[in-house]
Amino acid sequence: MPYCPRCSVEYVEGTTTCEDCGAPLLPGSPPETAPPVDLREEKNVKLVPVRVFFGGTAQMDADLARNILQTQGIPSLPSGEGGAEVIPVLDVPLLVREEDLQKATRALEDYFDTPATTGAKEGEPSDD
Repeated sequence: MPYCPRCSVEYVEGTTTCEDCGAPLLPGSPPETAPPVDLREEKNVKLVPVRVFFGGTAQMDADLARNILQTQGIPSLPSGEGGAEVIPVLDVPLLVREEDLQKATRALEDYFDTPATTGAKEGEPSDD
């Protein structure tokens, strides 16, 4: 089954682009990832915010970002985990180790800040 190299989501055969981010799918299964590191258990590590998610989807977006970072081998931890579920307008900062900040920032920018492509080719009308 094809999978998205950005989100690591698998799709049924015949699908060519990721429904979430628009990236072209790759054949096969997503690469195996290392077991997640629990940053709450690490000692003497400086955690810094890599991104802050806001609004009603803050927790969902933070969870998606954690999955993206995990596929890159970057452990992360939402600050105040669970608060957005009770009051959905809270912000959810996502924390990473200071040494992972640049790599994590690039990985999340690639997903969250890159416009999704539509199926229309240049010059063709879209369904908008």
